[in-house]
Amino acid sequence: MTMPDLPTDWRKFHSDNVTKLDRQKAFAAVTFLISWFPSDVAETIKNEARSDPEWWVRHHYGGMMACRNALRSNGFGEKDFGIDNLDDYAVGLVEVALGIVPLP
Repeated sequence: MTMPDLPTDWRKFHSDNVTKLDRQKAFAAVTFLISWFPSDVAETIKNEARSDPEWWVRHHYGGMMACRNALRSNGFGEKDFGIDNLDDYAVGLVEVALGIVPLP
């Protein structure tokens, strides 16, 4: 079995995925995340993301899993967005929420 090619530009991959979401739902999810993140965690992520577009890898098993579960529990899960895997979209939503990238 061959593995699929991984993106070469993860930030673009996540941003492009956010553009595929219903804009109103994406904006609502971003608004939720803005209030959900503790300010110290938001600052840490912003600082890491400035120098490393793959910042989320270090946070997969703690922060990003909690973030995805919070999204799912608040009406922003796979069924709500009509997608197969929130993993491919959550990082982009976080980056928009924290002002790392604009809402596409």
